[in-house]
Amino acid sequence: MVIVVVFFIISVSVQNKSLKPPQILISEEEWDFGKINPAEKPTHIFSIKNNGGEELIIGQVKASCGCTATVLKSKNILSGEATELKVTFNPEGYEGKVKKAIYIDSNDPEVSKTKLTIMAEVEHVPSPKAEYSLDYWDLGLISQGDYPSFILPISNTGDDDLIVNKISLPEYMQHDIKIPLNIPPGEKSEVVLTYNSSEQKLGSVRESVRIFCNDPNKPAFSLRIEGYIKEKSIPTVSVSPISSNFSLTNNSESDAIEKFTIENSGENPVDIVSIKTSADYLAPLRSKLNLKSQEKQDFQVVLLKGKASEEIKENNTEEYIYLTIALPVKISK
Repeated sequence: MVIVVVFFIISVSVQNKSLKPPQILISEEEWDFGKINPAEKPTHIFSIKNNGGEELIIGQVKASCGCTATVLKSKNILSGEATELKVTFNPEGYEGKVKKAIYIDSNDPEVSKTKLTIMAEVEHVPSPKAEYSLDYWDLGLISQGDYPSFILPISNTGDDDLIVNKISLPEYMQHDIKIPLNIPPGEKSEVVLTYNSSEQKLGSVRESVRIFCNDPNKPAFSLRIEGYIKEKSIPTVSVSPISSNFSLTNNSESDAIEKFTIENSGENPVDIVSIKTSADYLAPLRSKLNLKSQEKQDFQVVLLKGKASEEIKENNTEEYIYLTIALPVKISK
């Protein structure tokens, strides 16, 4: 009789255990890595146990950001057994207190989604911080052969030296700095970029310049360049009248004055850097002119009759007015 009763109790106990659903049990819900250096990648192993009677199946383990990596040793956990969840935190780019979550899906009917939390306090490490006030260069409408320039300010708002170690640009562009360029904390430097359009095709321009530095959060920067290249315009300068006649035989004793008009009908400004004559008894009243595009200006030339009468021995004498025009010639290295 005693044997039968004991057998009945044992069989009921075994039967109840087999009916118990899977139950997830994790070693700790939170883990604090404490104070860490940004160069560290600390790791902690959580233990996941099946405290139920049926097999526990882990469906998905997902971290709240890419800075947290997870490795699950096994997705299937038998009753009474456990597996390991390895969690690694990458603090790069973080500073101060950080908290991240990890979510675990399972077939536990009571807790289908479990949340774990990892924490850390990331120490401050002095580092540079690059600030670019401009990221776009509009060339606008330029002529083939122009050399437009652009000033790109770079500021260091960090607390360590910013080092610009490379500037990648098209072969027909150049910059004015020596690489590497060192910018101390709180200071600013300007990079002058020059675009040589002399050998470029006519039409739209779409280019970019890449700047590389030691800023851990922004190691590369792109400057977009857009514009349009047209045919080079040829300056057109005209003078009227193209000749003049002075006479020493009229009765007037005052000096004779002749007015000339010079016009710039081109698209670029023109500099007349000197106005001279071939004889000292012809005196121009202006020594130079600066003409904007589509601009006209007058200048006068005086015949000094007294001086001319002394020096001129022939009936007809021809003299000249010389206008010297400055034409820009750019030389690139």
